[in-house]
Amino acid sequence: MKHLMIAGLFLAMASSGASAQVNAGEQKSDPKLPFTVTQVTTLRLPWKIAFLPDGRLLITEKVGGLWLVTQRGEKTPVANIPAVLWKGQGGMLGVYLSPHYAKDHNIYLTYSEPGDDGSSLALARAQLKVGNNAASLEGLRVIWRDGERGNGGQFGAEVAFSPDSKYLFLTVGDRQRMTPAQDPNQPLGKLLRLTLDGKPAPGNPMAGKTGAATVPVINPPSDTEAAKTAPVVRTYTFPGPNLTPAETWATGIRTPYGLAFAPDGRLWELEHGPRGGDELNLMLPGKNYGWPLVSYGMNYNGVPIPSPDTRPDLSKPVIYWVPVIAPGNLMFYQGAMFPQWNGSAFASGLASMALIRITFDGKGGAQTAERWAMGFRVRDVEVAPDGALWMIEDANPGGVFRATPLGMAVSAHATQAATPASTPSGRATPDASSVEHVKSVIANNNCLLCHRIGQDGGDIGPSLNGLGTRRTTDQIQAAIVSPPAKTGAGTPNPMPSYSNKLTEEDLKNLTRYLSTLPSLP
Repeated sequence: MKHLMIAGLFLAMASSGASAQVNAGEQKSDPKLPFTVTQVTTLRLPWKIAFLPDGRLLITEKVGGLWLVTQRGEKTPVANIPAVLWKGQGGMLGVYLSPHYAKDHNIYLTYSEPGDDGSSLALARAQLKVGNNAASLEGLRVIWRDGERGNGGQFGAEVAFSPDSKYLFLTVGDRQRMTPAQDPNQPLGKLLRLTLDGKPAPGNPMAGKTGAATVPVINPPSDTEAAKTAPVVRTYTFPGPNLTPAETWATGIRTPYGLAFAPDGRLWELEHGPRGGDELNLMLPGKNYGWPLVSYGMNYNGVPIPSPDTRPDLSKPVIYWVPVIAPGNLMFYQGAMFPQWNGSAFASGLASMALIRITFDGKGGAQTAERWAMGFRVRDVEVAPDGALWMIEDANPGGVFRATPLGMAVSAHATQAATPASTPSGRATPDASSVEHVKSVIANNNCLLCHRIGQDGGDIGPSLNGLGTRRTTDQIQAAIVSPPAKTGAGTPNPMPSYSNKLTEEDLKNLTRYLSTLPSLP
């Protein structure tokens, strides 16, 4: 009965949700920051922050690390972490404290788990042991995984614990395969509601139901139309009952990198759209949020996608962004340093290099307030126990930053950034002439998130294969140093300039490497 009451509450909230969709994509960033930003340390492609009660930070590195970091920037590696497949958008992703951490000292990790047929999203739980200058994970166990594995990025991998601390919500991205987001037999493109042990939570919309014993697996197609007839590369057979229907809370999501409960108990999700159409959604049980049937964006290759306005049977976003902000995460602020922002949410921006504050009306509506230009790709923003804002930079090395009110004293043990725009996004290492080093430059600067290079990468931007047949080395270098303001389709180009992010030697060798790639690797 209690679970039915909870579900009824969420359904009642749906009727009071906002009906008008707001495009916040044209909002301009304010370069004048209302806080002081101080760089504390750096890590290799940092992804996610989780604060311990004493103010220390656990920070994941996408390349496969987990660090315990003090507020002075002292770093201790955490031992016994699981193996990850660091490739494209995959790697070590989320870290979250158990809602009962004070008693059990458990943490949860989300990551791309390597396997024979590619990789899969995995959710693991372990106990954190901290000693003198040492930290380790004990008893690590995978409590949920996507068994079908396969190719593609967009893992999702966000976790939010229910306000009653009994359940966890897990976002599972569509892995760039699109159509599984509408298949009730596959977890891809879904929001799952699980127990703290990773089992289907009671009270879910399809509690007790099981799905098909086998599901088709496809490779990422070129667009939503091609996805409809994509060839099946293999068939996955579940080792036991397919519990996907019983786990599912909502369907039709794409790249869900933000998930957080508001102070009033509403659950909000923030996701990447394709070319345009990032979304902020109010997540309600049993609802279908439309991907890949509809979107306010279009496919990266220009193939149109029907607008959500054409499908009143599907749930629309409360806010969407055209052009995109490329969100890194979503969190609600509650703290002493910025009391004027209590109850607001903050979204980190990757391509937009921005921090966005969002306000809510308590009736299911929301709107963006300020948007600040940070000068670096903001992967994650979190609030510390003392109320300071902490941000990490999506780069290798990527900065770890603390934001405090203007005029507040800053610790002398941290190095204050002169301006956000001056934050380094990459540093060269010796032996830049080797192909392996050039590949590390590509990985460190996240080129594969947008471009296809060799057989790997995404399709957000044009393929870099075969550039030598169409562009001279001077033209390739010019595009890296001074990217055009607009894409070939006429939309704003999210690619930053790499003129100050690569050494002259790295730039020369990267240009030479790209110019030698065949058009069909």
